[in-house]
Amino acid sequence: MGLVRLYATLRPRADGEGAVEVPVSPGDKIAEVIRELVRRKPGLEGHILDDEGGLLPYVNVFLSGRDIRYLDGLQTPVDGESDISIFPPVAGG
Repeated sequence: MGLVRLYATLRPRADGEGAVEVPVSPGDKIAEVIRELVRRKPGLEGHILDDEGGLLPYVNVFLSGRDIRYLDGLQTPVDGESDISIFPPVAGG
């Protein structure tokens, strides 16, 4: 199982959970993990991935502290020990 941590406005959309366990198999990609996360927590639909399955431009996903945009994006491989964090857009002043 992989642990996906959700922050700020994503938590209420995931039934108030700040972390969700998602099954991860060797060779799985971030995209597959996120799709499974959304399947388990439908309130996240449209808040992480766009209609074509791409990462929304204002959402940040980190794999073990590294921004996936600087890795292989949604095609970055994960393993059972991976720590995935997803941050929604943040605004304020």
